[in-house]
Amino acid sequence: MKLESVYLLAGPETGKRATFVEDLRAAIKEKDGSPAEEHRLYASESGLGELLAILRNGSLFSSRRLVEYRGAELIKGKEEVGDLARYIASPSPDAILILETDQYYVEKGVEEAVGKPRKSTFYEMFENEKPRWIERKLGQFGISIDDAGTNALLELVENDSAALDSACTRLSFLFPSGSRLGESEVEAAIARSRREDAFSLFGRLATEGLAEALEVLDAVLADRRGDAVQIISALIWSFRRLHRLHLIMESGENFESACAKLQIRSKAVQRQSSAALRRYSRPDCERIIATASDFDGRARSLGSVFERDLLQLLVFGIMEKKGDLRLSANEEPAFALG
Repeated sequence: MKLESVYLLAGPETGKRATFVEDLRAAIKEKDGSPAEEHRLYASESGLGELLAILRNGSLFSSRRLVEYRGAELIKGKEEVGDLARYIASPSPDAILILETDQYYVEKGVEEAVGKPRKSTFYEMFENEKPRWIERKLGQFGISIDDAGTNALLELVENDSAALDSACTRLSFLFPSGSRLGESEVEAAIARSRREDAFSLFGRLATEGLAEALEVLDAVLADRRGDAVQIISALIWSFRRLHRLHLIMESGENFESACAKLQIRSKAVQRQSSAALRRYSRPDCERIIATASDFDGRARSLGSVFERDLLQLLVFGIMEKKGDLRLSANEEPAFALG
């Protein structure tokens, strides 16, 4: 791999992005004879000035520095884009900058400064590719899986290659070579070992109380399993699917048929969806989606300072107010729930 002074890694497929960074680490170690000094910054927490200061300050302990800047889509405005473009045009000779974004594009000025040859876009796998990917991965461990088990895994795990790879590896630790996994084995294993994320937060919103939901929210934030924008996006997706479930059933379909149309095949997710249907009506879902979208805009403008307060208030608004909650135009959250 040729070492460049800057890379732009775009797209939602975090597993492939992570593999690119690992390959880059290996290339640096091979060329320099030692690993790079690494820094990782998040645009929601560290401004461009902090990033540029790190890039321009040399290292006393390593011949090269590798600096990841996640959330590069937040680099906006003529001044910020210009400052970054000027650095890219005259970079530090011992630093490699990796700009990362889940989006497909960043600001035009940043794209132009990086240049097409140094940009890589990582697209999600197509839906029809994922079952075969799981079968091949488990097959490396001598484990087979039936269709119901595959569907359960896809329902319970984030569908990027990094999360699926981690889940398959965990299954290989729990089941010996020669095992054939079905839905019940997958559900029991994943439930026992999964880390909390935005989708398990929706599960608490559907089946448990406010205290349990806030506890999961704290765990997600502490484990950095998503920032406010990503968590809100996952909740909006979940409530939109629940809204579609309501609409299909209102048209005369039964629950099982509605689940089939939305490809909700896992029994665990079906039970969660059934509980959510009882707790949140269709108008509730519509209010919650509108409110969450409002909070999404607020989270993007405020950054990480009020992240926890905003998310706690949103969880409260979903569970206790069924979405009947608004922030005024200039209001900032002034309290935390616990």
